[in-house]
Amino acid sequence: MQPMETLSDLLQQLQDQYRVYDMGCRLSKLSTSDFQAFENGQKPYPHPWLRHAWVGILSWPSITNETDTPTPSIWFLKFPLDERGQLIQAARDEFLNQLLEAIGTNMLDQKTSSEWAEQLKHSNLAFTPDQARMAAFHAQASLVLEQGASSFYAPVRTYMGNDDPQTGWQQLGLQGFADFAVRLDQQQNWQQQIEGLPVPVLETIAAQLENQKLDHKLAKAFILRGQNSQHEGTKVACLRAISQSSDMSSRQQWLKQLLGKDNEVGVELLATIASKCSLDLLSKELMELFVHQCAADQSVFNGLVQELMYQPKLRTQVLSAFRAQQRSPALIQAIGSLMGQTQS
Repeated sequence: MQPMETLSDLLQQLQDQYRVYDMGCRLSKLSTSDFQAFENGQKPYPHPWLRHAWVGILSWPSITNETDTPTPSIWFLKFPLDERGQLIQAARDEFLNQLLEAIGTNMLDQKTSSEWAEQLKHSNLAFTPDQARMAAFHAQASLVLEQGASSFYAPVRTYMGNDDPQTGWQQLGLQGFADFAVRLDQQQNWQQQIEGLPVPVLETIAAQLENQKLDHKLAKAFILRGQNSQHEGTKVACLRAISQSSDMSSRQQWLKQLLGKDNEVGVELLATIASKCSLDLLSKELMELFVHQCAADQSVFNGLVQELMYQPKLRTQVLSAFRAQQRSPALIQAIGSLMGQTQS
């Protein structure tokens, strides 16, 4: 048996097939090579949040009898990161050693890895995703394992194709919306429904669509709904829905409108931009508008801006915004307070 120094080594030793997903700000697939490089300290984690790497791992036996149904294992782990976004390897090593001690050296004789994966639940690295993220993960797993959608899917698909979105939505299940979102390529012209969706439905479907790359038609329909609403929750939902859309220019134009210096921007909207649209903040103009808006509340500024500074791709842009010539007195004060806090 080869020595096992990383979780990737363990998964390969089990001879299972596996997929790794980022579970932080959204659900997105990580390549096994990137995950291995992260574990080996060769790369920072690509999507850090709250100074952790939030990871979901789906594994299943690679060799089964034709009559068997593969039993998958699902692990949810959060790895602490240093200020560069690199893995704090001591925490991973402690976890791996505890796991190896618990399952022994004959792990390949286990019927499935799911028989010992229960050990993970007692680790301080384990976490439980919220219901929306869990539903998204299970919907993605059903595609990977070539399983059918849940029984909640058909009613949601029927509802989304109806002309009257105000009726029948109360009986729909969350898992059905997750299954709908991962099968966007199978859905037909439902963008006209977006304007009339009840807010609870809008928020539910948006939490699933943030994991998908919407096309231009869908993205513009959500932007129009957000622009026509004075309700912050509606704007937040629409922004979440389009956060990965291919129509980056339309999204960034709307963000400029939302973050305009004469606007009052709520903390929920700012937090959504920081978490879901962080790559849009690579734009110098958007970053400057963002830090200006955060400066209205020192606690918001400290929390959100400092979080962005822990993301290697964004740190330079944050510091550049701090040095911008057009800084308000509130922003100058907020920067001074943040720097004083970090240096004390």
